[in-house]
Amino acid sequence: MDELEEELSLRASTGFHWQRSKVREVLSLLQRDPVDIQALRQHATSRGGLLYARVRKKAWPKLLGVNVHSLKDYQGPSLSTHKDRAQVMLDVNRCGKRLPKYLSADQCQHLRTQLLQVILRVLAGGRGSLHYYQGLHDIVLTVLLAMGPGEDLTFALISVLASCHIRDFMDVDMSRTKLVIAYLAPILACECPVLESFITRSGCEYYFCLSWLITWFGHVTESQRDASRLMDFFLASHPLMPVYLSAAIVLSRRDEVLAVPCELSAVHGLLGHLPEELDYESMITDACNLFHSHPPHAVARKGGLRPQANTLVTCYPKFLRLTSSQQPDHILAAKCVGVESHWPLQPAAAWLWREAWPTLGVAKLLCPVVLAVLVYYWIA
Repeated sequence: MDELEEELSLRASTGFHWQRSKVREVLSLLQRDPVDIQALRQHATSRGGLLYARVRKKAWPKLLGVNVHSLKDYQGPSLSTHKDRAQVMLDVNRCGKRLPKYLSADQCQHLRTQLLQVILRVLAGGRGSLHYYQGLHDIVLTVLLAMGPGEDLTFALISVLASCHIRDFMDVDMSRTKLVIAYLAPILACECPVLESFITRSGCEYYFCLSWLITWFGHVTESQRDASRLMDFFLASHPLMPVYLSAAIVLSRRDEVLAVPCELSAVHGLLGHLPEELDYESMITDACNLFHSHPPHAVARKGGLRPQANTLVTCYPKFLRLTSSQQPDHILAAKCVGVESHWPLQPAAAWLWREAWPTLGVAKLLCPVVLAVLVYYWIA
């Protein structure tokens, strides 16, 4: 999002001082060693989220455990012949309404090209285990718009999401996606049995929320500001949080739902369209309350759901461990500079260890001597 547009939008809202104070707190938090990821998550989920694109560009990589100083250019197989390229291009070309209006035609086309490249890179990186689905481009676009020019950072962030938060949507079929949707009914049953029973009796299955979940609401939100705010929330939360947000939205419309005839077309027709003036901030608060009142394990037990291996639910504990403690960017940057300036032979050494070492056989016995000579000349 354009920084000036963001600034004016926030200044026009009430209580600008608390927003400015929150930004200072988050930026200060990101300078600490180690960065308190739990505190960062709390800022991302609390009122207003991370507020600015410039803050998100620093905070989102930390929330996902991405080192912005070790990003690499794509060096995999050609993306021009990828089997999903044609379908991805169709979806990318249809996302015009989500592109900022202040961008020129050339800038929009450049953004579409980057969007295409990021998606294909993620799919290629999965080596056949990740499959494209219509809606992935909405999530990638939200991240790309917030992270700014260049595709490498967005690629790194989406790669992490593809390994945990959205991995079930990228399966070969919709079986795991259906299991994610299946959490919605027992959440509603826990909170409002009358509403859940009414929806079930109407014959309305819960696929009305499919586009909400697989795009993280990017397809149905009216502005990049709302999409970014929701992204703050989801990146800092359990992968099932989009389901809890969906439940909060349905519960907020309880009276509307119960007022229509108990039949499929009426219920699905109502719930399939979000209200135009939806208060996402209030829905986020309600979703958090639902999550703490009815955590995933309790919901799974009530709904008779059994999380499978290598799904977003079972992979989340490992994700939490990997992202629990990280160093601030200025230390990571200094380390990268130090490695590059003080150990110029690192790329060659890495290649030798990866490619040549397994084939050396008896010659490995001479390696300590060769290493000693290299170190001697390096010091000299």
